[in-house]
Amino acid sequence: MIFSHILSGSILAGAGIGVFWHFFGRISLFNQLLWGFFLLTNSLVALIGVVHYAGNESLEPLHQSMMVLSDSLGVVCVVTAVYALLNQRTLSLFTFVTAVIFGLFLFISLMLPEVRVFTPIVPSMGILVLMLLAVFSLLQRNKRGLWVVLAAMMMGLATKARAFDGIMHPTDFYHYANALALWFFGKAAQRR
Repeated sequence: MIFSHILSGSILAGAGIGVFWHFFGRISLFNQLLWGFFLLTNSLVALIGVVHYAGNESLEPLHQSMMVLSDSLGVVCVVTAVYALLNQRTLSLFTFVTAVIFGLFLFISLMLPEVRVFTPIVPSMGILVLMLLAVFSLLQRNKRGLWVVLAAMMMGLATKARAFDGIMHPTDFYHYANALALWFFGKAAQRR
């Protein structure tokens, strides 16, 4: 049982649920569903991690596969949702279904043993696309882009958690940085 991992995982799970509830409750259905897939898969991974860190070692395979789901379906959903948010678009059923099918295809592909080595590349590419979307948004004087830049930066820092080993355990740093990134995404969606 690792108490610091349980605490940081609980904070990440609570942040995902809280941000979804507070910031994304009043947007259009398909936009809300994409944000929900992103935020709630992160929360679900964190909750499974909390139970795993509490001593239930049998959840390790589920935890690993849910992390891949979050890094594939979650990333595709957040990129699509951020594009819609920054361009103030309401997503159609076709766009929503296409994003979900592509995310699930990525997930299934990344579960194959010969493709699994590419798993870290998908979130990195997603962060890069988020940063590009945010920069183009800032060039158009859209202040929401600043929050997306901050969120992408925190997600990028979370992927480099091992570099901050002297400050705190990499798992805890990853959880706290991701919780902050989720809050920044919520601030980007906040109505003015």
